[in-house]
Formats: sequence, structure tokens, C-alpha cells
Amino acid sequence: MRTLYIVRHAEAAYSSDSGDHGRPLTPRGEICAREFGLMLSRLVQEPDQVLCSDAVRALATASAARLEGHWSAPIEPDPQLYLAPPVVLTAAARRARPGTSRLVVVAHQPGLSDWVGRLTGGALPAFAPASVARVDLEIAAWEDLGAGTGTLRWLVGPGEAATFVEPREG
Repeated sequence: MRTLYIVRHAEAAYSSDSGDHGRPLTPRGEICAREFGLMLSRLVQEPDQVLCSDAVRALATASAARLEGHWSAPIEPDPQLYLAPPVVLTAAARRARPGTSRLVVVAHQPGLSDWVGRLTGGALPAFAPASVARVDLEIAAWEDLGAGTGTLRWLVGPGEAATFVEPREG
């Protein structure tokens, strides 16, 4: 089994002198990103690999989570993940290293909720900034990732990571 954490960047400023791509996190966004990193560490679910849009707000989200959660996996910026549709997100995840069991992808709406829906065959979840979806995948290799290969295990919204308790299976 493989696990995919689909993360929408944390809350960002409404504008930036360098345009949409350069919008930084707000102070609240920074807190939420750090809480996400701590949550995965607390749940003993540190990622093996982190793929990230190269937008400032996505990189800042991944960096704050990695630092606060003490993750060893480096952040791998990918310009194709900026405002990517599900087909591009799937292609990026399929390129994950073979030894990766837990993959984090930090990107943007509107593609993320659609991607979760396609992977799980379920409804499109609301995906506010700093939301994190855990999708459990019954696949042997990342190349097998596709529509209907996953199950939505949980969805944590902004501000919920600090107190999140993982639901029991069954």
C-alpha cells in the first residue's frame, strides 16, 4: 500500500508585487503549515518524498511543514504543479521514486479537489487553504496511480491539524 497526502498551500496574501505566483503566506498560513508538519510527525507518517508547486506560497507551506515536522525528505519544486489539473498531478505522482511509500504533493485549487474525487471515485471535497487529504492507495507502484485506485482516509481542514486524531480503521 502507498499513501498520498494531497495538500493545498496554506493561506496566502491576496496580492504580491510579483503577481499570483509570488504571493507569500499570511501569518495564519505560516502557523497552519507548521501544524501540518507536526501533525504528520505526531502520527508517525513523515513523508518519504515531497513534490511541490514552485509558487512562493506552496514552497513556503512545504518548507514550514518540513522544518517544524523535522522531515528528512527534501522538497522537490515542480513548475508543472502550479495550478495543475488532475492529469498533471497524477503524472507527477507517477514519477515518485520507487522506494517512496508516503508522498506529499503541495499544490493549488481547483485541481486538488477534482484530483481527490477522481482518485477515490467519490465526491469532490471542499479544499480550503491548508487542507490535507490522506488517500490510501492499493497500488504496487506509483506508475499504477489512476482513477479509482484510492480511498479517502481523512481530510483535515485549516486550523484542525494541531488537534487532529486519526480515526481508527474498520
